Amino acid sequence: MIRTTAMGLVLGAMLGTGAVAQEGGARGAVLPAAPVPDDAAGTVAPKPRFVVPEVPQVVRGMPETVDGAPGPAPSPEHVAALADAGPEERRAVLAFYEARDFAPFWTEGDAGIALIETLRDAGRHGLPVSRYSPGEMESLVAGGDPVAAEIGLTRAYLRYARDMTGGAVDPRAVDAEINLAPKRPGDAELLALLEGAPVAEVLAGLVPDTPEYAALLAERERLEAVAQEGGWGARVPEGPALRPGDMSPRVAALRARLRALGYAAPGEGERYDAALATVVETFQRENGLVADGVLGARTLAALNASPQDRIDQITVALERIRWMPDDLGMRYVWVNIPDYTVSVFEEGERVYHTRAVVGEPGETRTPEFSERMTYLVVNPTWYIPDSIAKRVYLPQLRRNPDVLRNNNMRLFTRAGTEIDPALVNFAALGDSFPFRVRQNPSPANALGRVKFMFPNQFAIYLHDTPARELFNRDRRAFSNGCVRLEDPFELAYYLLAPQLDDPETTFRSWVEAGAERNVTLEQPIQVHIVYRTAWADADGVHYRADVYGRDRKLLAALKAADIEAAARQTVATSTGSAG
Repeated sequence: MIRTTAMGLVLGAMLGTGAVAQEGGARGAVLPAAPVPDDAAGTVAPKPRFVVPEVPQVVRGMPETVDGAPGPAPSPEHVAALADAGPEERRAVLAFYEARDFAPFWTEGDAGIALIETLRDAGRHGLPVSRYSPGEMESLVAGGDPVAAEIGLTRAYLRYARDMTGGAVDPRAVDAEINLAPKRPGDAELLALLEGAPVAEVLAGLVPDTPEYAALLAERERLEAVAQEGGWGARVPEGPALRPGDMSPRVAALRARLRALGYAAPGEGERYDAALATVVETFQRENGLVADGVLGARTLAALNASPQDRIDQITVALERIRWMPDDLGMRYVWVNIPDYTVSVFEEGERVYHTRAVVGEPGETRTPEFSERMTYLVVNPTWYIPDSIAKRVYLPQLRRNPDVLRNNNMRLFTRAGTEIDPALVNFAALGDSFPFRVRQNPSPANALGRVKFMFPNQFAIYLHDTPARELFNRDRRAFSNGCVRLEDPFELAYYLLAPQLDDPETTFRSWVEAGAERNVTLEQPIQVHIVYRTAWADADGVHYRADVYGRDRKLLAALKAADIEAAARQTVATSTGSAG
């Protein structure tokens, strides 16, 4: 049944059109998309976060009636309410209301109430609540100006929906080494969702639908409750490293802190006994530290993290999840920089895991990006980048021209002619280095016996390494930007399994042959290099140190977005009051 609503008549009169709305908003439930076969993998593709209904022609910006005549034109009030909107938003909002003959959407029934409640709750997701102005939206609804209320609520919905589906801040604006471009639906698509299901259902469907996101939200709420109750008590005082058998007044504080964090720390007194050391080792393992039972600087920093520190880490992690695509791939490589690990996931299960060494925190930080791994190189030659040659090898060559020969390296002109380093006056070069350096394949090659290639603008790849001792450290940021693997052979076996009957035997025969060999992967695999200091899995929630300071920068950007939005709202309110 079609009825003319009172609000529709008022809004229609103000906009110069006869507005009608279907009873119940004409919104039916949107059914989840059925899993569809992925032809490339022969498996079932994951379900998208939400289903965007077919966008009608009118919503694409071409208002027409059924008989092809021009549709109703927007009123001056309508246009004025969108004066500061961008072109895409303006077109989408006008088309949305034109498709409805300018019937109200939010101010009839409970749609507006559901939206305002969701906007107020946005802080739970770590989103900048001031950007959505829930208080202002409530005032607009109560203010008696239907056009202002409708347009204001629609624009607030779009701001929230964009942020929830693609993040509140631009990753590349936070740090140039975060090379991610979140893909979110367009404004017309986001508005089309509203015509397909109840508003509360649409809003809930915008939230990343993963067990990890839900677990992090629950952890955030738990930590907020802990903070309100006073946190975890006194921090363990700074001091020299404590080892089992030591006596110190700090031991009592250590024991109390562990108990507050939920660990059963036995004993009393000031002796750091073996039983307490065992608990410390458990804590260290769970926090990605070397489990040696020694209370050193990194263990102390992890112990003394406050509930607010952990809340901040989760806030940043939630934003990073919103940056990522819903579909990471049916199988994919996951490189977590702060955890110094590389894993492979297949249909949601981890099938490979190894420790890794990543770029140094200074000039050679490992960037964040996603690409497809398409081939691997057995017994690779290392073509040393100019930046490394100048920074690392030029100073050594000035002291000892034999350094290249001692490391199985060769020197070439830019034209490719090999030359003897002993004939070059490296001291006279200044900061220039008009040569190429190449290291031949060998067990001592810096790339080890295999490298895994996913061509990218940063020239980053995964590789083996002869420097095995670094994997025993808890802080493993020592590389020139590429990612070194503790167990690269197992990764090679996994990647080659779809195309070889006996991948292990074949791969080892290639290695033993000593010759460089490129091997194309018949089934390429997506690689995601991420920066997650907080994440959740079947074992619980995990935390790591902010080795590059990127969390700090992202948190500052999220706070700035909130402050900036609040300031704009204050100015707008003051301007309106002054009039």
